[in-house]
Amino acid sequence: MNKFLFSTAALALFAIGCPSPEAVCQSGVDQVCERQFECQSDAAKNSEQFKATFGTNVDDCKTRLYAANKCSERKEDNDNCTGPNAGKEFDLSKASDCSNARAKLACDAYLAQFSDPTKAPAVCAEVCK
Repeated sequence: MNKFLFSTAALALFAIGCPSPEAVCQSGVDQVCERQFECQSDAAKNSEQFKATFGTNVDDCKTRLYAANKCSERKEDNDNCTGPNAGKEFDLSKASDCSNARAKLACDAYLAQFSDPTKAPAVCAEVCK
């Protein structure tokens, strides 16, 4: 699931200019946390696995995932390309488009992309090239 965190960012950051790599990471985490708590069933949110990953509320989730994804260590734009995308070039414009597309997904579609990356908006595959 973490591989999706870095390619997303909230709309507000992109509207104000050029956000720092740390802010882009945090924005992606923000979207994931907010959508997880919005979209998951109560049963899923009460599971030990969910709590271990996302915590018990949105703020707890953000704190956990900022640390887990080392957002504070992001100094260069390309630091937002991680995992299988490490070493690639990060495209802020595509990240913004990806974030916008993910924000528009219905909950079932949003959650489906985590288990099946082919269900993510196509632009998300273009964030790190």
